[in-house]
Amino acid sequence: MVEFSHIVYELIIWLFLLYGSAVAITYSWIGIYALGAVKRYKKENTFTDYNIIATNPDAPGFSLIAPAYNEGMTIVENVRSLLSLYYHNLEIIIVNDGSKDHSMQILIDAYELESVAYFVQGKIDTRAVKGIYKSINPAFKKLIVVDKENGGKADALNVGVNISSGDYLLCIDVDCIIEQDAILKLAKPFMEQTDEKFIACGGVIRLANNCTIVDGKVIEVKMPRTLLGRTQALEYIRAFVLGRMAWSRAAGLILISGAFGVFDRKIVLACGGYDRNTVGEDMELVVRMRKYMEERKEPYKVITIPDPLCWTEVPESTDILKKQRNRWMRGTMETLWKHRKMMFNPKYGKLGMISLPYWLFFEFLGPLVEFTGYVIFIVFLLFGIINWSFFTMLFALVISMGYLYSIYSILVDLVSRQVYTKRKDFITLISTVFSEPFYFHPIVVKASIQGCIDYFRKSHGWGEMTRQGFSQNTRDLSFKERITVVLKAGLRRWGAITVVFFLLFLLGVTVEACWYRYTFPKLNIPVILSSLFLENILFACKLSFITGMLFLIFNFLKESWAKILAILICLVAVVSQYILFLYFSQTRSLLGSQRVYYTEGELSHILKASGIIDFENFALLGILVAASFLPLWMAARGSFKSMYIGIAFLLIGLVSFFIPVHAVISPSVKQQELWYQNAAKSKWGYLLKSSQDQLIKDHPEINNF
Repeated sequence: MVEFSHIVYELIIWLFLLYGSAVAITYSWIGIYALGAVKRYKKENTFTDYNIIATNPDAPGFSLIAPAYNEGMTIVENVRSLLSLYYHNLEIIIVNDGSKDHSMQILIDAYELESVAYFVQGKIDTRAVKGIYKSINPAFKKLIVVDKENGGKADALNVGVNISSGDYLLCIDVDCIIEQDAILKLAKPFMEQTDEKFIACGGVIRLANNCTIVDGKVIEVKMPRTLLGRTQALEYIRAFVLGRMAWSRAAGLILISGAFGVFDRKIVLACGGYDRNTVGEDMELVVRMRKYMEERKEPYKVITIPDPLCWTEVPESTDILKKQRNRWMRGTMETLWKHRKMMFNPKYGKLGMISLPYWLFFEFLGPLVEFTGYVIFIVFLLFGIINWSFFTMLFALVISMGYLYSIYSILVDLVSRQVYTKRKDFITLISTVFSEPFYFHPIVVKASIQGCIDYFRKSHGWGEMTRQGFSQNTRDLSFKERITVVLKAGLRRWGAITVVFFLLFLLGVTVEACWYRYTFPKLNIPVILSSLFLENILFACKLSFITGMLFLIFNFLKESWAKILAILICLVAVVSQYILFLYFSQTRSLLGSQRVYYTEGELSHILKASGIIDFENFALLGILVAASFLPLWMAARGSFKSMYIGIAFLLIGLVSFFIPVHAVISPSVKQQELWYQNAAKSKWGYLLKSSQDQLIKDHPEINNF
């Protein structure tokens, strides 16, 4: 057991070291690449005269879309701020998303609005539009107000897309403060595009917390008062000035902030607008637009510019921050799952091979890996197996790299455009760097983990998640139709469960194979391992067939019973696989019929003497049960879109009963010593076979049946 624990310990350490090295290399590249992008942008735009763009009659048209819901207290001031933007070819579309306050009436009174007949160009499906309003006052000729039924932010934006007539869509939050020359700076790259079409563009978003704002303009920039706010100011600098700029330069950007982003209107319409079924509609739209361009083989770019063009208020309470980061995690997971077929697909170029894998391994898995690291640290601490000198060195290295990256981002921000000009604010920002890992970061990790849990609670992510069985949807069906519906639903769900079961079971076999290779380097590994894997696969196929048939039978009775039964059987099989192997590794004999010849006390004494029964092993067993239960539980909550995967596993399982075990054992294994032969056997298969033989020996009358 000591040898096996040492293997597990080293494996965990190396996995975390490899992941940490990948993170360090990736973020080092981001930092270097972002600096080059910022310097190039500054060089190209130092002497730009934006007045030429402002007076250019051929400048592209922009449609600014701002959804509003219950914004009656500030809606007039927010719209006035938007009307003051410097750009002549601009229309401002305010979409009242079924507000329950008096927002609509306030707008009508303040801007002298009247209902008009308006030609709607777009065809995106949305909730019903109640009316479209324009002002009778020429001073507000740019303003269009749409009143609609409540449908959420994405639905409101889609209404704005349908109404719009500009070449490009500027989608914002109505409570954001836009820099007066923001659209002029956004228009420049679109006017300079040549062969590569710019399909989306974003800018740097800054924090309005504690800033002095007069008539919709930021007059004086100040640092947020709270530590939580100041830490987010630092985080936004890292995200926009380093992350977004590096990925923009590398043509790998897939996120334009929903608070402020520009999109090509024709492509948005061609892609079907915003997805109303996700909380991460901004990221999902960019990915879908890029997918559209990749499939059409048209050159394109998604870019961002390092100018601070928008000011927004960030949460300064931990509860609101947790809800925000929870939503961001769920949006990330929804987007990655929806577009999973593009991942690692060379057909989609950098999008499939670099951008989406980066978001999977670092943005999505990052918090999960970090949380897992905390749990493993506590376990190692309880076992007393931490190498404190190595831990201290590694901890200092990780924290120092985080500090250097944050300070580096502040310095790069100075190169792009210094917002916090006061020395006091600059020193405060630097000092915030040192508290972030211990105060802000754990909050974000916790919120992300909760977001991951909430995502699965709402039954997203495992294909088609409709609960069928004897639900409301099947009550009006005939008995035959009901049987068909329940059977198909059961097969789809069983397909998901059995895939996860096979992965977990074969992972246990792989751990066993690694132990043989590590402990007995001179062993004829290929011969033994081939027989080991084939015999275990044969056993798993048989077990999956029996469990699958039981699952389908119980699914006709009650869906929850079927899921519990399947989870328990698969969990016992996976966990017992490790237990049986541990017994063999310590006693050098297989656990089989010999258990019949020993009393419970004698068997307990043998196990204690072998070192299997101790606190460390029970703790590892608890971790193993939890680690195996979670994926099985998530699989049982979902299903595949097709039932044929479940059917295929059942057929394979049925065929496996007609394959004799000796047919998958290599002849060379049979010529080895007994221990080598036992090592190549399926421990589960031997336990059941020997128990069956012993039962028949004790009860010969069974042969008559």
